[in-house]
Amino acid sequence: MYYNGEWNNPKISMYCQIGSALDMAKFAVESAIENSGLPDEDVDIVFICWKTADKVIDWLEEKNFKYVDIGYDEGKGFLWNLYRGWNAGYEIIFEHCDYICPIATDHYFHQDWLLNLYKHCQPNRIVNCKLIEPGTLPSLHTCRNFGITLHDSFKKEEFIDFANSYVKRYENQIVTNEAEYGHRLDAMPFALGKDVWQKFGPMSKVFVNNSPDPDGVFVNRVTGDTDFFNRCKHGGVEVVKALDAISYHCGGLETQINKKKGVYS
Repeated sequence: MYYNGEWNNPKISMYCQIGSALDMAKFAVESAIENSGLPDEDVDIVFICWKTADKVIDWLEEKNFKYVDIGYDEGKGFLWNLYRGWNAGYEIIFEHCDYICPIATDHYFHQDWLLNLYKHCQPNRIVNCKLIEPGTLPSLHTCRNFGITLHDSFKKEEFIDFANSYVKRYENQIVTNEAEYGHRLDAMPFALGKDVWQKFGPMSKVFVNNSPDPDGVFVNRVTGDTDFFNRCKHGGVEVVKALDAISYHCGGLETQINKKKGVYS
């Protein structure tokens, strides 16, 4: 089901899978849009819905957001449906623009984050944001605990001060060498072009056994997004990180709290 099917053929489109955690969705989406740094005509956002609460659908319609309800296959499980949703987003939105940026509902986005991703976009390249994790779970990204969005615990001003100082130091810089950088280059959100998706998509909807041990038994099972990035990198796609495109990932602990409440984020 499409709602508000008008498309303005933007330069880049965000898309987001959305469930039943309305407060989280509002927090993330509003910061993504308000802080994109791009003119309205150059950016769009589309929502992929499955197991999405009625109150969330009401909010999407109230805001006049585009959404597509792809349903849920009860026989396949959460992970399969999650990657089916990501794949659907690419397939739907690449009909209308050349670059896509998937976002999640457990992030807060710093000023000009999308502009600073988009300015580095080009064919055969994936541009990743500078991701900040809270450190409540093990991470290969930079960790600074600015709290989570629930219960007004997010330390917004502290995050903005940190991000501002980082941008001032690294404005317009991209990282191309993961070994020298010391953190992972691939991170959500990221921007990629239609050419990359057409060559290496879709993402796997099940865990992928991506390398054999000495006895020929496959080990290191990875999720669809990691497998997708691995295939892109091995296929010669340039993967870079824009150090002035900053997102704070409130997730981990917050997602666990929502899970206990029976809420799909």
